[in-house]
Amino acid sequence: MSDLVDEPLAEEPPASDGVLVHWMEPRPMTLGPAGVSATAAGAFALGAVVAVAVLSLLHYLGPDREPPRRRWR
Repeated sequence: MSDLVDEPLAEEPPASDGVLVHWMEPRPMTLGPAGVSATAAGAFALGAVVAVAVLSLLHYLGPDREPPRRRWR
């Protein structure tokens, strides 16, 4: 029966400073100068393509044009 009794530790456990270590937590995303430049260039290119597409659609569907009609037989 005396085997089940917990004995006090010979040493004190190290004091916790309140910081938890998350070993499997992913690192925060970091972008260097090349990543920021690539992101800005990609956003600009996407905006230019969308602007050209919208302008061409507005030109095609302008006030003097009508959408094509299908002829039914």
